[in-house]
Amino acid sequence: MQYKFIQNDIDLKNLSVADEINPFLLENNLKQVSSICDFFSSNSKLLLINGFMGTGKTAILNHVVNVLDCITIKYKCFETTILDDVLLSFFNDFKTMSEEGKILLPKNKSENFTQKINAYFEINKKPILLVIDSYNEILKNNRIEILNFLKHISALPYVKIVLISRTFDYSEFDIEYEKVTTLALEKNIYEKYLRANNFKQIGPLSDELYKNTRGYFFYVTLSLKIMQIKNLDLINFIDAFSKSFLTFNDFIIRETLSLVDPVSGHLFRFLTIMRHPVSIKLLKTLQLYNEERVQYFTENLILNKYKDMLYLKDYFKNISENSISKNVTTKIHTGCVDLYNTQLPIKPLERDLLVSRQTMRNEIEYHNTFIPRKITFIPEPKIEQNSTNTELNKLVEEPKEEKIKKMSFIFDDDDTGVLDKIADSIKDFLNKSEIEQQLSKEEDKLTLTELINLAKREEIAFQYKHAISLYLKSLKHNQDEDYYTYLPKIYTQLACNYQKCSDWYNAKKYFTLAKDFYNSTGDIEKINEMKYNIANIYYMTFKKEEAKGLLLQIEKEPISNELRVKVYNALANLTNNYNKAYEYYEKALKLDLQQIDKDVLAELYYKFGLANEYNENEKQAAIYYKKCIDLKDTQYLSNALSNIATLYDDIGESNLAIKYYYESLNIDKQKNNLNGIYASSMKLAEIYSPKDTDKAIHYFNEAINSANKLQENFYIVSATTALGDFYFNRNENSLAYKNYKIALDLVNETKNENNYKKIQERINDIRIKIGEERFKNLAN
Repeated sequence: MQYKFIQNDIDLKNLSVADEINPFLLENNLKQVSSICDFFSSNSKLLLINGFMGTGKTAILNHVVNVLDCITIKYKCFETTILDDVLLSFFNDFKTMSEEGKILLPKNKSENFTQKINAYFEINKKPILLVIDSYNEILKNNRIEILNFLKHISALPYVKIVLISRTFDYSEFDIEYEKVTTLALEKNIYEKYLRANNFKQIGPLSDELYKNTRGYFFYVTLSLKIMQIKNLDLINFIDAFSKSFLTFNDFIIRETLSLVDPVSGHLFRFLTIMRHPVSIKLLKTLQLYNEERVQYFTENLILNKYKDMLYLKDYFKNISENSISKNVTTKIHTGCVDLYNTQLPIKPLERDLLVSRQTMRNEIEYHNTFIPRKITFIPEPKIEQNSTNTELNKLVEEPKEEKIKKMSFIFDDDDTGVLDKIADSIKDFLNKSEIEQQLSKEEDKLTLTELINLAKREEIAFQYKHAISLYLKSLKHNQDEDYYTYLPKIYTQLACNYQKCSDWYNAKKYFTLAKDFYNSTGDIEKINEMKYNIANIYYMTFKKEEAKGLLLQIEKEPISNELRVKVYNALANLTNNYNKAYEYYEKALKLDLQQIDKDVLAELYYKFGLANEYNENEKQAAIYYKKCIDLKDTQYLSNALSNIATLYDDIGESNLAIKYYYESLNIDKQKNNLNGIYASSMKLAEIYSPKDTDKAIHYFNEAINSANKLQENFYIVSATTALGDFYFNRNENSLAYKNYKIALDLVNETKNENNYKKIQERINDIRIKIGEERFKNLAN
């Protein structure tokens, strides 16, 4: 089946009236627009758009994307980008669209973003476009996993992918692709562009500007904006450039940055040091955001906006960072470390920074390199027995994190008070550094058993990198009589800890070493356990065929029933065919399940319940959700309770639905799962609405409270609108209006026109219901 992304016989010059593409950029790229349209009309899966910086690659693609009949998911790359960041962003976009009713929401409980992303792709079988912008920014070592993911997703018949980059290394791609190249403005179009902006000096002066901008749309546009803002003609502008003794690139960037006022300078310095976009919400909390100034900077191409985040382009950063004094740079780097530390413990979609934990850890290491260290010579310490462990435990304790709202990135060069504080913080850092060096020396004296025990404690404290260093040290104890007893365990734990840090290469390396060890001992079960772990890494890195091949090998081996159930669960996760997944679950259920780990069993029961729901066998689904629930404390318990509650709600068994929603809600409260609290509270409020006013209001307020804690505008809008409807149906118009107004203000803030109209219609219904005079009094 061919999935249709674009209509036939479209007018290339007028693809969308809502599109704000510059008409001269469009005229210059009609051929490129036509080629992009051809790609969307073809069976090709991958399009590569390249061109020099500032030739309008993204704007040209967006011009076509506006008329596509598909789900479009975009990601903007930065030097920090790893696969986890891409998946987190995609998941956030899918989640938002499902909440807005644009796409279906998967019921499947997922343990990681690989499964979460797969679930959305599998359930929403409609044309999907993935756009990866600024692909050239990704470090080469981080591209492999991202390309594996794209190859995996491109196998779906309803998916197309577009990569945008200044340049490509075409040898990286092992799937067929089409390519489009954007070019500089043609001379005649460039001259028309000048005339349209009231620059009449066409001739030698315009030729000089064309030569220096190379005709690149961005540089031409930026030059025109600078001349208009500073009220310069071409003569004055070219004269100022010639007297600057700078390259044109440096000249135009410096001229642009001169528009930044001192107050906004704090924002620019912060964005210069940060290596990825920062949400507007976070900038407001840090008191760095001024809507009027930010709009001015974005309109004049100084700041860039990506979704609800701001960032500074690299060519601005290169100039900007040279203007920041060293002491302020140190302060900002130190503040960034504190900021990331506040975010690390928080669930991904509840953070103020939409980046993965691995990226945050990497950024903490990066920013720490800019905080001065003092080289010290430490005398041999005299430490009592077991004191090393005590000191290490103190070191790994979670520091008391300042709340973000108390943080400040507003620094002045001559602020001696702040300088004293930063000097103190550096002193504390140096003291901590000395302790670390001292403890590292003490670790070298520990026995093999002591190292392994200490590593276990570090794992419990989530200090995976330190645990890795301890296990690596333990590998040096090859003269210890217990070395070969512990060796496979060390390999396995190294692999598991590398896996926690998303270092898939080293995780696979140490699982493979463990497998090789068990090969030498002939332990069939352990050999296949390691193979299963390697298959899971293949799955996590989107090497689907490699994962499937390894799992099918394991299936043929004489293994325990527990491992066999794991294999069948994994094979079911890998297939996009629900009937095939159902067969794997049935195979697993025919085994003797007496001695199976309850978490493994819970996954089997829960997912078989889901498979039955997909096959519209609700009775069988309820039976297996109940089996999952009876196992009690598992990671699938809350979702199984919620799903069985939905089944009972659908058939009108509201008492049973209430019972299970209530149990699910209590579990989510214990685990502080705000998303789960919101979902169950909304369902309970809906059920109680016609029959118990007090309970309905209670659960509406629970939902609103959790939505506020999540700071999820869509949740807040949905809950307050639903509460407004509740009051409206009871003729409590004042309370209805109050909730509609809260929702309307939030929707207005997020510029969601569709939701704005829906809520405005509700407010108009109140106006009609009570009359204009009473409505005015109510509004006042």
